[in-house]
Amino acid sequence: MSKLETVIGLEVHVQLKTKSKIFCSCSTAFQSGPNINICPVCCGYPGVLPVFNQKALELATRVCLALHCKINKKIYFERKNYFYPDLPKGYQISQYKMPLAEAGFLEIPSGKKIPINRVHLEEDAGKSVHKEKYSLVDFNRTGIPLLEIVSEPQINTPEEALDYLAYLKLTLQYIGASDCDMEKGLLRCDANISLREEGKRELGTKVELKNMNTFKGVRDALGYEARRQESVFKKGDRLFQETRLWDADKARTSVMRTKEEAHDYRYFPEPDLLDFFVPQELIDRQAKFVGERPLEKRVRFIEKYQLPEREVDVIISNIWLADFFEEAVKVYSEPKEISNWLLGPFLEQLNNLAGDVGRIKISPANFSKIVKYFSQGKLNNITAKRVLCAVIATDEDIDKVIEDQGLHQVSDQEQLSGIVEEVISSNPKPVNDYLEGKQSAIMFLVGQVMKKTKGKANPKVVREILEGRLKK
Repeated sequence: MSKLETVIGLEVHVQLKTKSKIFCSCSTAFQSGPNINICPVCCGYPGVLPVFNQKALELATRVCLALHCKINKKIYFERKNYFYPDLPKGYQISQYKMPLAEAGFLEIPSGKKIPINRVHLEEDAGKSVHKEKYSLVDFNRTGIPLLEIVSEPQINTPEEALDYLAYLKLTLQYIGASDCDMEKGLLRCDANISLREEGKRELGTKVELKNMNTFKGVRDALGYEARRQESVFKKGDRLFQETRLWDADKARTSVMRTKEEAHDYRYFPEPDLLDFFVPQELIDRQAKFVGERPLEKRVRFIEKYQLPEREVDVIISNIWLADFFEEAVKVYSEPKEISNWLLGPFLEQLNNLAGDVGRIKISPANFSKIVKYFSQGKLNNITAKRVLCAVIATDEDIDKVIEDQGLHQVSDQEQLSGIVEEVISSNPKPVNDYLEGKQSAIMFLVGQVMKKTKGKANPKVVREILEGRLKK
């Protein structure tokens, strides 16, 4: 059998960052009580009329520009007809024949440009809550503004799919179009996957994958399905076009429906909405929000700051963190030292604040001063962390905190020698262990000196004094 090639296409639904729904003024707030944010329009009552949310159009246009898409100046909406309990109108207002934009691309770290087939606007459906013996329906999400981003089937590995999703998410966050929180349902992904003999152009039998709630789930589901389809090919069996669900607990896919059971959506133009025109002035205004894309920032950081890729990937994973890093480097031009402290103690403190950057008050200038003082020996690792902990949510003056709390590093040999003698006298076993060749015992003794000085001693100086004393 010829070598098989995996072909993957991704359909991503992302919730746009608007305060109200796409065709009515109901709130898009996430954790509201069931059926609170609803009205006759989003619930599809007879006689009501939708009104298009301009902010949704602006954000959607911004996304299309960031993805290098061709924007269609004239667009219209259509009704996508199907029945489901959480779809109160019996149809979804979407776009089919004339989407907002087409023919774009997203570049991933390998340098490959994944083509974007289309980007279109639509409203979300509600949410079914399944209990043991009954189901409930919450219509709060009905009418939430969604942007569907459909790639061409030119992704060839689960790892490429993961890179595509990661950089798509970052792009959307960088330009302020969406928060992309998968746990809140702000970003969802379906995948189409097929196999074909390497070198052939026509696609194989397509399988659609659903129910993937994390990027890792997407990668794992695609990996499993590629192996399953390859096994079917090798056995000489027939593959069926079907929709399959990913079961993360069992790490396998299962059939949801076959092609014969698939919906015929019977699209037709939405009669309650006029055709819309996307003015050039709106496009030009939104283009100003695009700025430097995540991959462009990644390349620049690696080249300019000479940092390892893995560190840069963490820094650029949040545009606020990336901006903070650059501002700190402007004050103390040692990128590696800034990166070490940013990705270590700083992120540790951020986690202590529940990951809420809004609670971070320390300025990049004050943060860089802590790093500089550590490098100069004015603070040691322990006292520098104490200062950071004290000011990260207040941005107090660094020098005043050090003075008030007496956190200056003690490096005076005469002062430290007396404490070293006390530690040697009270710890005969570690001393003997060191004298017998156990090098690690010296660190225990250093730790005891640090304890006696309440973390203020210079550990390098302490070790030098200890080693010199124990060689006598």
